[in-house]
Amino acid sequence: MAYLIKKLKYQQKIHYANTLSTLFIQKIHRLKNFQLPQAIIPIPMHTKRLKTRGFNQALELSRIFASHYQLPLNYSSFIRHRYTDLQAEMSGAKRQKNVRHAFLLKKPVNYSHVALVDDVMTTTTGSTVNEAARILKKSGIKKVDVWVIARAGMSI
Repeated sequence: MAYLIKKLKYQQKIHYANTLSTLFIQKIHRLKNFQLPQAIIPIPMHTKRLKTRGFNQALELSRIFASHYQLPLNYSSFIRHRYTDLQAEMSGAKRQKNVRHAFLLKKPVNYSHVALVDDVMTTTTGSTVNEAARILKKSGIKKVDVWVIARAGMSI
């Protein structure tokens, strides 16, 4: 799993998003009490990093989920307005500080339940998804599910 994610993110193997999404969808259907959200929201990437990488892997995964479940994909209302350093080698405290106030909801969304999508969440802090979910909930969204392909060291 880690191999596929690294190839997707750092070697632009965008077609790996299909394999990863399929595995995730198979896993999620086995969950008890699974409820579909009203919309899919990918973790946004800052424009500077987007220019460097060329694509947002969370958006690529979200496109597949939205298509599969026939749900709206909202990728323009929620932005990363502050550039953040890569978190892979940071401690938990530094990760939390790094993403604090990095996200902004620039347009209101009229959903009460959304799925926030990212490729990886660290098992220690989950700082990126936690900060993003905090902003979304602050805007009035009642339920934010976090859909990640892998947790650091632990995959689906």
